Amino acid sequence: MKTVAFTTLGCRVNQYDTDAMRGLFIQSGYTPVDFDEKADIYVINTCSVTNMGERKSRQLIRKAKRTNEDAYIIVTGCYAQLAPEAIATIDGVNLVIGTNNRHRVVELVEQLESTEKQISIVRNIMEQATFEEMPLYGNEIDKARAFMKIQEGCNNYCTFCIIPYTRGKLKSRRVEDIVKEAKRLVEHGYHEIVLTGIHLGNYGIELLEKPNLAHVVKALLEIPGLERIRLGSIESVEVSEELVDLMAKDPRFCTHLHLPLQAGSDHILKLMNRHYNLQEFKDLIARLRSRIPGLAITTDIIAGFPGETDEDFEETMRTVEEIGFTHIHAFPYSKREGTPAATMEDQVPEAVKKTRVALLKSLGQKGLQKFAEQMIGKPAEILIEREEDGYYLGFTNEYIHGKIKKGTTAHDVGTIIGGTVTAFDGETLIIEA
Repeated sequence: MKTVAFTTLGCRVNQYDTDAMRGLFIQSGYTPVDFDEKADIYVINTCSVTNMGERKSRQLIRKAKRTNEDAYIIVTGCYAQLAPEAIATIDGVNLVIGTNNRHRVVELVEQLESTEKQISIVRNIMEQATFEEMPLYGNEIDKARAFMKIQEGCNNYCTFCIIPYTRGKLKSRRVEDIVKEAKRLVEHGYHEIVLTGIHLGNYGIELLEKPNLAHVVKALLEIPGLERIRLGSIESVEVSEELVDLMAKDPRFCTHLHLPLQAGSDHILKLMNRHYNLQEFKDLIARLRSRIPGLAITTDIIAGFPGETDEDFEETMRTVEEIGFTHIHAFPYSKREGTPAATMEDQVPEAVKKTRVALLKSLGQKGLQKFAEQMIGKPAEILIEREEDGYYLGFTNEYIHGKIKKGTTAHDVGTIIGGTVTAFDGETLIIEA
């Protein structure tokens, strides 16, 4: 039986694509192995968000070639879409796919066996108008949570981002296909589904029936046995009243939102071509918290965007402290060739970016500490992901690490158990059943 190994760079959407391709290989009789092992086939799902992501992608291709020089090496993902010719010149690459036609990966690999030629099927992604249906099959080993991609493409064109050029136009999955896959996942033991997409909040706007994200959530809440629904990253301007109502009323819809702020200064938001201003973001947070008690909010912030002065950054720090995020994914601005920001004046020195990232992460920890302390004495549940040192560990509804001491009753991974929060150790909520 032939073996296949996978590795993924980048976002949750990329991970979903890898999981779906893994399922296609499993269905065709292939055996998945770890990427560090010798395999007959290596699939590298690449990222192009930063130049570093592209460099890592090239390193992984060469690593696969060293591990087994006779293996077929398949390169897919955003870097493959953006620079197929460059990837095709790397020694050992047999198949280049891009961000579409991945549902054909097994068929194309088997074509390699009858030809000595390299295959590349990267096409103009802007001409792709429909969602590539590629359900999760054969991936039922990890029962903790399932990430389900329901949307593809982006039309925001932020000045720092290459993704609209690698993922193309907005494309949404049909509601009936989403529900069908969710039912199958629940039947296989999943209790939590996380909805993901490149531009999740714009789900459905290009479909004839014009469904929206709230329609998807409502449909999923009708599925017996599905105990949690969580949203992946969503733009603040796309959080609808329908979504707010659902989250406020149904405890199965997790009270956690990841809303990318990116910068806490109107000057920088404008340079980034973000579609909101600082006051609009703050007003939304206030409205959400007034409607949804105990809502946890996490975010992304880019430190050192071109033109970010000390005053801009100080405003961002004040904004972050005022809002009180439970986690901040802070990262330094990385110049991405092909984006408007790469040629902007007043590029910020790397040392300054590094300092700003550290300050933002420190504020993020303070926000988590404050939020967690407010949970002490209140009920909380975790979805069990693993056992460690006599405890069940997992994330709470609010997406905070929690642990519950094992008792006489054993629980499986993927089970939701709860109790009362008694303490917080700086990273994890201590919950007593």
